[in-house]
Amino acid sequence: MKKFKLLIVFVLWVLLWWMVFLVNAQYRALHQPFIQEGKVNIQWLIQSIGQVVAPGGWSLSNSSFQRFEAVYQVLKEEYYDQEKLNTWVMLENAVKAFVDGIGDPYTVYMDSTQNSWFQEELKWQTDFEWIWAVVSKKEYYVLVEEVLKASPAYLAGILPLDRIVMIGSGATKDLDVNQAVALIRWPKWSTVKLTIERVKKNGTKEIIEKTVTRDKLSVPSVTSQIFTGQKKIGYINISIIGEETENLMKNAVAEMKGAKVQGIILDLRGNGWGLLPIASEIVSHFLPKNKLVVTAKYKTFEDEEYLSRGYNDLTWLPVIVLVDGMTASAWEIIAMALQEQMWAKLVGTQTFGKWSIQTMDEFTDGASLKYTIGKWYSPTGKNIDKVWVTPDVLIPFDADLYAKDKTDNQLQKAKDLLTQ
Repeated sequence: MKKFKLLIVFVLWVLLWWMVFLVNAQYRALHQPFIQEGKVNIQWLIQSIGQVVAPGGWSLSNSSFQRFEAVYQVLKEEYYDQEKLNTWVMLENAVKAFVDGIGDPYTVYMDSTQNSWFQEELKWQTDFEWIWAVVSKKEYYVLVEEVLKASPAYLAGILPLDRIVMIGSGATKDLDVNQAVALIRWPKWSTVKLTIERVKKNGTKEIIEKTVTRDKLSVPSVTSQIFTGQKKIGYINISIIGEETENLMKNAVAEMKGAKVQGIILDLRGNGWGLLPIASEIVSHFLPKNKLVVTAKYKTFEDEEYLSRGYNDLTWLPVIVLVDGMTASAWEIIAMALQEQMWAKLVGTQTFGKWSIQTMDEFTDGASLKYTIGKWYSPTGKNIDKVWVTPDVLIPFDADLYAKDKTDNQLQKAKDLLTQ
């Protein structure tokens, strides 16, 4: 009887370890193939991804992924320099190219290093010298996504969506974004020559060279002054829509009211980046309460309406808004809301035309996907993404006149209109 009990215990012990072995083997079958000898097992990965079924029942494994696997097998078996087959890097580049295939310049996949650099630039830090533009890597060039007003890049005439194809005498084709940024950053007052490929609105391309002087940046987000003459005209220049902007805006508005100005010039030229909630606050100084500022429409979320809070500070004054080709995004929203809801006049040149909404998803390894999730619509339902806002008074900026005696012909035109 004792031997029988021992036999039972032994059998149970064997069965327990057999179950542990099976569970471990199953786990290894599911997870171990992903990494082999320190490299990504692409064949296993492709086979796994191939199980995904796209909308409409189209199986990804029956088309492009088969070609992907076939190419990899040829390289694995016949490519001469096998040590160059870094499968992880190849996979990262494949994902980047896959996202770039959408054709949306604001949708981009960034690896962990690129994402780290991008997040740093978004903070607009002032403890280093460079040209003050947010950039990302796309195909063979470094894409300029945002340019801060009054920055070295702005003063040199660099525009959003410019493509940097050379830094100095070296091409950017084989650089990642952090390598490109490292070449652009140098001590204050030094210069960097950038070769730019610029795509015009009609689709044609031109190659231009820009020499940028690096510098630290310290620009107040709101400046104001009073012009005296036949009429008192208030001038408010907003350069950044940041967290402190609304407080500075309130100070400027108080100055306008104290001086009893008879008209307002709101200068939004050269602005391509800003926070929408703050933009809505700015509009609230001009529009009555609950007037529609902008509507956000999404694919997966409910639409949102941003309404004026109706501060009633400047609603009784005629307003001229100065805009140009670098007025974009939140700034275009301000311009369109004032044009459509209080009949403000827009003076300058056509705006940039960016009314799409982006968000970011970060992965556990630090990489990220920045992508478009919706679009903005003006109070009358216009979306000017890739189209631009046309001013009521179209007048190009006269750079020669400004260089000669600092006369701003667009600002002068706004003064004339308010005086009349």
